[in-house]
Parts: sequence; structure tokens; C-alpha cells
Amino acid sequence: MSRSSTEIKAVDADASAATPAPKLRRRSRIEAWLFIIVALIFQLAWGWYPLVAGIIISFTDGQVIQPSEYVGFANYVHILSDPLVGSAFSITIIYSVLTIGLTFFLPIVASLFLLEMPRKVTYWMMFLWFLPLSGITSIMLLRYFYDRDYGLFQFVATNILHLSPQLFLDDPQLVLFWLAVPGALFFAPGLLYLASLQSIPTSYYEAAEVEGASFWRKIWTISLPRIRPVIALILLLSIITSLQTFDGPKILTEGGPSGSSRTVMIYVYDMISSIRYGDASALACVLFVVTLVATIISRMVIKEDPDA
Repeated sequence: MSRSSTEIKAVDADASAATPAPKLRRRSRIEAWLFIIVALIFQLAWGWYPLVAGIIISFTDGQVIQPSEYVGFANYVHILSDPLVGSAFSITIIYSVLTIGLTFFLPIVASLFLLEMPRKVTYWMMFLWFLPLSGITSIMLLRYFYDRDYGLFQFVATNILHLSPQLFLDDPQLVLFWLAVPGALFFAPGLLYLASLQSIPTSYYEAAEVEGASFWRKIWTISLPRIRPVIALILLLSIITSLQTFDGPKILTEGGPSGSSRTVMIYVYDMISSIRYGDASALACVLFVVTLVATIISRMVIKEDPDA
């Protein structure tokens, strides 16, 4: 009799252990909601509030000490009729095209070739090329590389390649190209590409080799379709970061020479420094709309394959 009762108690204990108590489930829900609420507070404080505040300020004269007055679309008319704004957008678009070309397409090609190399070579190349550095650190390093008198690039050009002294960042025609180079050197989407390529089952490539598929055929029919979601993500991030670039041109060139690297965000910064808050907010809103349209177009061009 005692044995059966003991077995019943053991079964009840197992059942109670398998089924969480209502109080424990309620506590888990409360903890989950607390984490969600904290994340929402941070998102509202540092995400949505600045966005809404900037839109509101763009329709005012942007006064600080005195109450701001509503001016309608006057700020938008003013900045859109400013030829310097058009020049800043042209510079930003050219810079974005160069940056996307170097940080988006080049890592794809590099990752595809790294995948074909021996594993040890791949690991060393990943370490040397995709060395993780913060944005400001890499920009300050490039500042030394580009120094016209004592820079590393100048030393290589004059002492090793025996070329005439190069202007680099002082050349208005090539300054945007030299500003876009850091993205290819220090931005590391190639790690994502390479990880995605390595996750593709080798049986796909083996079957393609049996059918006599060439290297490029395997890339177009297996590799690229399988990493399409990653390509779409990196393209989206590249467009956003390049259109909103500020730190690189600001630190390396201050928008020069002769305004040839004055991007939209540098112009916004200059407006804020001149206490033109209304114009700065309006220009930031226009840039936000341009970025939004560009990202929507990119999503339409590169659609994610649900079967990938």
C-alpha cells in the first residue's frame, strides 16, 4: 500500500514539474513585458522622438530662446532653391555609388574566391582583410595613410612606385574616390557573405560538378541565389550608411577641397552650427525621404527568395 502511494506521489511530482505553475507563467510574462517596455522606451526616446521633433522644427523658424513660429513650407522652399543643396546631393549620390561599388560588390567577389581557396588561406585572408576596427579608428588610420607629406600611401607612390607626389584628399576630382576606399578596407560585409556561402550544403556543388557545371555556372545558379537575403540586407545597409555619411568626409577633408566632398550631412551640420535649425531640419527630412525611396527601390530590385 505504501509503495503504490509512493508511486502516485512520484507521478504527481513529475506532472507538477512538467507543467509550470500559473504564478511562474505569470512572472515570465511580466518579465517579458518589462524587457519589451524598456526597449520601446529607448526606441521612442532615441528614435521616434528625434524624428518627430525634427519634422515639427522643419515647419518653424527654429528659434531657441524665443518661441518658434510656424512658417509652413518656407524652409523647404529655401533649401530646395539653394544651389549648394543641389551640389551636396550630387556629391552624396556620387559618393554613395562609389561606396556601394566598393563595399557591396567587391566583398561578394572576394568571398566567392575565398571560398575556393584552402581553409588555412581563407582564415588568414579573413583575419587580414576583415580586421574589425571601429569607424573612427579606421578613419584616423586613413588620415595617416593619406597624409600628403608623411603618409604611407605617399611613401609607396614616391619611393616604391617612383611616381610624382600625389594629392590624394587634396584633389577635387578624386577626393570622393579616396573617401570611399575606407569602406572597402574596413567595412566587413564579406564576413556575412562568406558565412552564408559556407552554410550552403556542399552536395549542391557536387551535383553541379557531376553535371559538368563550370565555376561561373555554379555561382549564378547556386551561390548567389542562396545568399540573396544577405545581399538584400547588405545593399540596404550600404545605401542607408552611404547617403547619411558624415564622419569620414568631416574628419578627413572637412568637406573640402573647395566643397568637393561636402555631403548633405555636412551641410546639415554647418546649418546647425550657424543656428539655422529650421533649414537644417528641413534638409534632414528631405534626406530621410530620399533614403526611404532608395531603400524601397532596392527592395523591389532585389527581392528575397522564399525558397532560398
